[in-house]
Amino acid sequence: WYTVDFWLGVLTTALVLIAWLTNLIDKPLATLFGGGVTIVGMGVAYANHRYHTQRGRPSVSLSAVEGRVPDAILAVLTNGDPHNEDVVRSAIHNAEGKPVLFLYVGQPTAARPARIFEMVDPFLEDEKAKDQLGMAEALASKAKISRRYLYRQNTPGAVASVWQIIHPHDTVMAADQATKYEDINPDRIRYEITPHGQVAHMLKRW
Repeated sequence: WYTVDFWLGVLTTALVLIAWLTNLIDKPLATLFGGGVTIVGMGVAYANHRYHTQRGRPSVSLSAVEGRVPDAILAVLTNGDPHNEDVVRSAIHNAEGKPVLFLYVGQPTAARPARIFEMVDPFLEDEKAKDQLGMAEALASKAKISRRYLYRQNTPGAVASVWQIIHPHDTVMAADQATKYEDINPDRIRYEITPHGQVAHMLKRW
């Protein structure tokens, strides 16, 4: 528990307690205190966002897989694959006004018990996923395309289940990954030559 994250949690809890006690005694002072804490918090969040953006790895928010996304492009990024950036660039280049969903497939990790007041989220602990989706966001934001971000751990059928729900027209992945997803049955596969290797486009008309 004796980590930076834990003590930040203690600090924020203490600030909330101080604000509550101050509110019982003097409401104007409580308003001033709460406003000050909010401004400081927003400043820290902005500085953190700027830092990661300048490094070319801005933070992203994950979306839920809720239903079909007509004519979408599904870009599949996998753990440690050297062609992930080629997949991202190809998906962006072929977007042409269509939404792009970037799916990162991370390595399963051993489950650990949650600490008190802690929410265990595999994505938050997957630094490679955050780095690669940050790379995708940096490139996609420059291209000004419609995009979403998804995360799944590499379990049997994980990618196929997303594919079945979204019904993408084009599923882009590294060419050497195309044979690993037998549950995906495209109408045809088109291979694209990139400066660093081949990218597969698994095309489907639903």
